[in-house]
Amino acid sequence: MLPGHISGIYSREEMSIDLRQLCDFSRARFIHSQASGIDLKRKQVLIGFNGSMLPADVISLNTGGTSRMAGAAGADEWAIPTKPVPDLLHGWARLQAAAAHARMRVVVVGGGAGGVELTLAMHSQLRNQAEFTIIHAGPHLLPGHHPRARSIVDSLLYERRVMVVKGRRVVEVMQDRIRLGGGEILPADFVFWAAQAAPPTWLEESGLDTTSEGFVRVAPTLQTLSHPWIFAAGDVAAIQNLKLPKSGVFAIRMAKPLERNLRAYFDGAALRAYQPQRHSLSLIGTADGRAVASYGPLAGHSSLFLRWKDWIDRRFMKQFVKLTH
Repeated sequence: MLPGHISGIYSREEMSIDLRQLCDFSRARFIHSQASGIDLKRKQVLIGFNGSMLPADVISLNTGGTSRMAGAAGADEWAIPTKPVPDLLHGWARLQAAAAHARMRVVVVGGGAGGVELTLAMHSQLRNQAEFTIIHAGPHLLPGHHPRARSIVDSLLYERRVMVVKGRRVVEVMQDRIRLGGGEILPADFVFWAAQAAPPTWLEESGLDTTSEGFVRVAPTLQTLSHPWIFAAGDVAAIQNLKLPKSGVFAIRMAKPLERNLRAYFDGAALRAYQPQRHSLSLIGTADGRAVASYGPLAGHSSLFLRWKDWIDRRFMKQFVKLTH
């Protein structure tokens, strides 16, 4: 719903969940702080950066990711990460304010569904106040999607005069420009970083078995390979012998298998393997009253798909409103 918020469809409240209210409803203790590490020997979670410890018999990790900007000089200083969300919305507000006085040159790094949808949403609001460029390291946009879906998106971006640079990496971000591998310089007043998310560094630093990118290695039961009393799900998890996209569609579907296995672990019962769906439905809003639907080899672009997407999103969020036992 985040691109829908940027394009004016949803309010901030409509796309937000009151976590404190949800925890009260679930009879869970809520700690408003940041996890900063795990003491694997003492079975403790480090809270904040003042040495506070929280004892744990079992840990379930679902920290999500942050924008991966490692390897690009100056990106931490000048690029706007798309995760976490508050950073993105703060950067979007800055862009809107600047575009009210001069035409802005906006670069979005990352041509996955998230980067494309964000670009189209911002473009719909700024139109003649900004020019947009998408930089994508791969050979085509929407990796993991069928060529039919890619063709639809390529045509939309061409129609809206969004420049697309494929097969190139951003190696440096400066105050008013970026440098690509090979030395080419492109002007950029604002750079939004929508490339693949990265996990928090403290997971690897804690001693968990992780991939080279820092994602936690887990068995199909969602137990970490190195410490079976620690579970992980969502974007932060790398499931053994499975290569899944970092997508909320898959993360949400892990919830029930995760709950079932946590209960089985406490009961001393057998744990079952998580079985991901073979294909996932992707609905990409195009900020023109329509959406692109992509499911396996099927793809289309219609206002019906936007209504479908809106119904799915609102139905999901409705679960967290007016909670009663």
